[in-house]
Amino acid sequence: MRQNSRDDILKCALSLFSQKGYEGTSPDEIVEAAGITKPTLYYFFGNKEGLLDTLLSEFYASLNETLDEICVYIPDPDHYDHDIHPLLSRIAKAVFAFAEANHEFYLFNISLGFAPPASKAAKVAENYSLEQYDILKRLFTEISSVHKNLSGKEETLAFRFLALLNAQIILWFRERGGLSADAASSIVNGFMHGIFS
Repeated sequence: MRQNSRDDILKCALSLFSQKGYEGTSPDEIVEAAGITKPTLYYFFGNKEGLLDTLLSEFYASLNETLDEICVYIPDPDHYDHDIHPLLSRIAKAVFAFAEANHEFYLFNISLGFAPPASKAAKVAENYSLEQYDILKRLFTEISSVHKNLSGKEETLAFRFLALLNAQIILWFRERGGLSADAASSIVNGFMHGIFS
């Protein structure tokens, strides 16, 4: 079995999942699009759920590695322009860049957030999305050790900040907004106003 067969299956599955959703895509459609047989699909991934798990694992590994590298808080509370704002702006720009470079995956990923909680797709995706939230929660925990007014709100801040970024990405998908540095800065400005007002 060739590695490129595995990669072709992943690409075809991602394309179908982003267009039709996980539940709306059958294994037959995946094998037809990839030009393979079902035994080949099962050889690499076990089943459709295993294929989803592999897709999420590979894409989230890349995104979360980037976030881990960026999410380092160096306190400078006396200078607003050197404290939290530039860090959150870097995170926003990194998430936007990832969404642009991996638009099919990110579109599919956002759709998984609206999957029924008991569905297979939601259960597989939850572990990966929670890892992303944990990275941001750790960051806000570091920030709250300096900015005491944020103490006890770390998890909520992580969810809300990522939700704002995802909302902007949805607007971009629908051609109603951009993923520019200005858009990132605007989101961070609004978020900062909310947490410090």
